[in-house]
Amino acid sequence: MRFFAVSLVLNIKKLLMRRAIWCGLAVLPVIIVFGGIFVQSENSAITITAGIYFNHDNPLETAIFDALPKGSFTRFAAYDDLEAMLEDVRLGRIECGYIINPNVENAMQGDFAGLVTLVTSPRTMVAPIFNDMVAAAILRASAEYIITDGLIGFFGKSDELHYFVDWQFEAYEQMDIFMTPLFVDMGGGAQEPQPGLAEITARRMLRGAIGITIHILMLFAAPIFIDERRNGLQKALSIHGKLAVYDFSLWVAAFLAMLAVGAAGLASAAIFAPYLLAEMQVEVATLAALSATCAILLVLASRLLKSSKVIQSFGLFIIIANIALGGVILDLAEINPQLGYLQRFFPLFWYTSF
Repeated sequence: MRFFAVSLVLNIKKLLMRRAIWCGLAVLPVIIVFGGIFVQSENSAITITAGIYFNHDNPLETAIFDALPKGSFTRFAAYDDLEAMLEDVRLGRIECGYIINPNVENAMQGDFAGLVTLVTSPRTMVAPIFNDMVAAAILRASAEYIITDGLIGFFGKSDELHYFVDWQFEAYEQMDIFMTPLFVDMGGGAQEPQPGLAEITARRMLRGAIGITIHILMLFAAPIFIDERRNGLQKALSIHGKLAVYDFSLWVAAFLAMLAVGAAGLASAAIFAPYLLAEMQVEVATLAALSATCAILLVLASRLLKSSKVIQSFGLFIIIANIALGGVILDLAEINPQLGYLQRFFPLFWYTSF
C-alpha cells in the first residue's frame, strides 16, 4: 500500500510538471466560455447553405421553397440562374444544389419519381440531411393537392370541398402539428422533442473540445512514462513484483489529471452554456468514462511502445483522426454506414454522441 501511495504521488507530480495540463486547465474554460457566448447569439456558429433552382412563377415550386426549414444552422438560397448555382457548388460556396425539374407537377398526383436533380461536388458532405429537408418540403407542398384529388375521387368536385381542405391545412399550420417529433425511450415513456440540428452540433462541439483536450493531455504525458520504462524502470519493477501496482498508480494519476481538466471545462459550460449539458450526473459519468479509457490507453502505451518517437510522429494524426471520426461535428453514419462503424473505435465518438 505504501508503494502504491508513493508511486501515485510521484506520477501525479510528473503529470503536473507537464505544461499541457496547465494549458488545458487555463485554455479549455476560455474556449468554452467564448463558445457558449457565441452560440447564444442570434447567428449560428456554423451555417451550411444549399442552393435550390426553381421557377419563381410556378406556385407549386414557390410553395416548395417556402416549405423548406428556415433554421440558423441550415439555410437554402434561392437561384433563378442555373449556371450561377452550379458555379457556387463547384467552388464550394454552397454545400450542394437542387434543381426542381419540369415534371414537378407530378407530385400533385402522388408521383414523386425524378422530381429533383441533386448537384454535388467533392466538398459535399451533408447532402443526405438536405435531401430529407427537400423531400419533406415537396411532400408538404403537394399534400394539399393530393388530398383534394383523393376527396374529389370519392365525393366529386365542389367549392366546399376545396374550402374544407384549405381550412384544415390552415388549422394544422396554426397548431404547428406538422412533423412534430415524439421520441420514446427504451422504457416506453415519452421524452421531450429532440433539439434542433444547431443545438445538437453545439453539444457535440462542446464535448468534442473537452474530449480533444483530454486526448492532447494523454499524448503529451505518454512520452514521460514510455522513456522511463525504457530506461530500466519496467525491468526493476518486474523483478520486485511491483509492476502491476505501479501501473495501477499510473492509471489513477492519469485518470485524476484528465478528470480535473474535463471538470474545468464542464464547470465553465455549466455557467455559460448550461442548456448544452445533460443532467450533471450524466455529464460527470461520461466524462469519468472517457478519462478512465484514455488513462488505460496511456498505461498501455507506456507498457507496449518501445520509443516515445511513435507518439511524437503520429500524435497530430491521432488528434486529426479524432476530430474527423470522433463525432465532433456530426455522426458520419448519416453519410456513410462504413464510416459509422469506423467511428465506434474512437472513445471520443461515444463521449460526443451520448
